[in-house]
Amino acid sequence: EKFKAFPTTNTGAIRLPAFYVGVYEAVDDPSLNSIISWSTSNRSFIIWNPEEFHRRILSTSVQLLSPDYSTFFSQLDFHGFQRIKGSGHLEFGDTYFVRGKPELMKEMRIRSVLKRIQKAREEELEDRLPLLRI
Repeated sequence: EKFKAFPTTNTGAIRLPAFYVGVYEAVDDPSLNSIISWSTSNRSFIIWNPEEFHRRILSTSVQLLSPDYSTFFSQLDFHGFQRIKGSGHLEFGDTYFVRGKPELMKEMRIRSVLKRIQKAREEELEDRLPLLRI
């Protein structure tokens, strides 16, 4: 059964962009385990077969909106996923990306949006600093 963690009606619930849903569905699909799967921690995913991942998932998934790896990795970063250092694999995760708990990704989205807002404010402040120095 497909991922249905969020209501289709607007009840004030935080809706996830399709990218989150697409990543979760791909990782959680047992038929794709030889290509992409949950890590043993159940808090990250590993791309086991990059070629097949590109051919079968990236090039066909409307939700991931990523025609190539560069775009996909940029989207992962934009949406709050972090590369797991020291893994030796293409592994990405987040505190709120947890197997069996897709509803936690709402927190992941909130955090990534707040981080982008903070970064934009900092950049705006940096742009104004020369004006303050008289």
